[in-house]
Amino acid sequence: MKIIDRIAPAVETLSLAGLGASLAWVALSGRYGSFVPPSARLGIIASGVGLLACALAMSSRLGTGEDSPTSRKGLTRGLVALLAALILILPFRVSPSELAATTMSARAANAEDEAVADPADTPEQSPSPSPTDGDGGAQGQAPDGSQSGGAAQASASGTLELTTENFSAQIDELTSHGKVHDGQRVELTGFVMSEASARGQAAIPRLAQGDSFAVARMAIWCCAADAYAIGFVVRSQEAAPPADTWVRVSGTLRLRGTKALVIDADSVEVTSAPDPEFVLQTR
Repeated sequence: MKIIDRIAPAVETLSLAGLGASLAWVALSGRYGSFVPPSARLGIIASGVGLLACALAMSSRLGTGEDSPTSRKGLTRGLVALLAALILILPFRVSPSELAATTMSARAANAEDEAVADPADTPEQSPSPSPTDGDGGAQGQAPDGSQSGGAAQASASGTLELTTENFSAQIDELTSHGKVHDGQRVELTGFVMSEASARGQAAIPRLAQGDSFAVARMAIWCCAADAYAIGFVVRSQEAAPPADTWVRVSGTLRLRGTKALVIDADSVEVTSAPDPEFVLQTR
């Protein structure tokens, strides 16, 4: 007992200091972006500083004997904090497909499936560009020149580019106003999902015969624990890249049901993962 009484306060103090330093390192190095959105950075830094302050305060009590009555609990707390610090600094990595398989992105049983039209039973829409009012408006715009849903912003070339910042909002737009965007050019970066993985995702269209693969990003509300996959079905003449490969896809949007979430790809290029990999859910 005397040995435990002596080492427990020191272990707890050092462990809290290590955990605080780990949190500060995660925030300052940018690695926090693998777990939470950018808005959480200040809170992580504050938590790290707070733990370091607690460790400093506890260090002033070492050798006074004040902690001996709770030495076993203190030792337990110290070991837990040490384990948490090690988890933060270890160079582990979870693939997008593994993350998608363990989050709430899985379909909510048959009720969700019945709400999504089977693409095999849905006739393909005309491949012609999206209609305008004859006034020279750009594709993806309402007749008055404004964006139909306030989200889709095509470049000067008429190509809709999905970025980390606008990916989630654009998906919402293409889901709500698909007919407006049928035939529009699109470019995006995402990871490849196999047919088996995509089948279990509520926000990924089902792959039908002739489809190659699904391309997606993981969207989050607050952290990696609530991440879910959102994205498109890709039809390409090229062989589908391996699952979890990051690709740059360029092509033409087509309807499936009422949603413009199918891409007739004319270019699928392997690329590096964006930083951050997550996109922030805006609703």
